[in-house]
Amino acid sequence: MDLGLITDSASDISPRVLQEEAVGLVPIYVHLGGRRYKDWQELTPDALYQAMRAGAEPVTEPPSVEDFAEVYERHLQVYDRLLSLHVSGELSKTVERAREAALKVAPTRIRVVDSGMVSAGLGAMVLRAVEMLKEGAEEEAVVREMERMKRSSLYFSVADLSHLARNGRLPRFGEVVGNLLGLRPILRIEKGHIRFLKVARENAVPEALASLVLGEFRGRVARITIAHTDAKSEWLDSLKRSLEGALRLERGRITRSGATIAANVGLGALAVHAYALE
Repeated sequence: MDLGLITDSASDISPRVLQEEAVGLVPIYVHLGGRRYKDWQELTPDALYQAMRAGAEPVTEPPSVEDFAEVYERHLQVYDRLLSLHVSGELSKTVERAREAALKVAPTRIRVVDSGMVSAGLGAMVLRAVEMLKEGAEEEAVVREMERMKRSSLYFSVADLSHLARNGRLPRFGEVVGNLLGLRPILRIEKGHIRFLKVARENAVPEALASLVLGEFRGRVARITIAHTDAKSEWLDSLKRSLEGALRLERGRITRSGATIAANVGLGALAVHAYALE
């Protein structure tokens, strides 16, 4: 029985890669300059970053039930069943819309999964599901692996807390501490929520993120994804070197975050997701 995969643009996987891997995409909307764009499809990361540097304040909107229904109906012409993996329901109504559409279109043929993750974490889950299906895994085995990966680690830091605060996604303590001069908050996605961990000096952010990952995975075989919203190139290099030098790195990926993520965390954010194969 053929199983198809669907995700949303908060996975930060480019449309080109999704097309190559035959993963369906339901883009999240981004409102910018009085217009509404489909993330990644109609608005590239570069275009969004440029607009934000010029002072734009984009706002996101989840896909509609009809958007999901159209993608589901199209893919059910090819696949017997669909596994639909989406951004944490604690951070977006996207998965709620997906569930409504699944009930409307084919409730017995579509399984919607709340990843409890976002950005690099969701992207890693989607690509892991692709890998397992290529290896011949059954649907239940893929779902079990997705449930396990919900407990994986996604650490990140943002330069400007106003974006998270504006969208009601910032832990209150983090807002207070993070606004201290010269410090940046270090945060984690945990059970779908954003959790404040500590603060770090601005120039020590890559070191702080690497230290958290190494504390969990030193000596273990791990897969790493680094995601960013126009972060400093030296920070990317520093984080990459720190992880490569201390981990048994089985696979690594660096990606720029799209408009959905950038609108909610601002420019200069840096994230790292890690998980180990069982």
